[in-house]
Amino acid sequence: MTDNIARDSSVPAPSVPASGLPDSIRLFERLQGSALVVGWANATLAYHDLLRDRVHPLLFATALCALSAVVFVLVALISRRHSVSGKWILIVLSAVGIGPWFLLLQHIGTVNLPGLLLLAQGALQFGSCALLMASDSQAWLAGRDD
Repeated sequence: MTDNIARDSSVPAPSVPASGLPDSIRLFERLQGSALVVGWANATLAYHDLLRDRVHPLLFATALCALSAVVFVLVALISRRHSVSGKWILIVLSAVGIGPWFLLLQHIGTVNLPGLLLLAQGALQFGSCALLMASDSQAWLAGRDD
């Protein structure tokens, strides 16, 4: 049996950590960053294996950077500006982006590295969007209306 000494303390527990962000928003940022890194790795493999003869490298890199910038801005709006509209835009874009993943998985399968990276990126993306529905995230986003 262990006793929780802090439970009997007269000092109230902070509702928001010292960093200023709730735990779910901080984890949301980390998962989104991880999903971007995995997505870049997977895009590099997909370009090399499937798109090298079909798409110019500069066009592919530009599209990848533009998409990453959109995600980065949305994550910053959500976590730094309490943007509810940014939350829903990110969730809708994530849902729309799932369609091509299924087509790619049918083409490459799940037993190779690109397929596994695609599943990992999907899990990170889904998990980060699910964190936006947590109670502390909802309270954080309700803190300011856009």
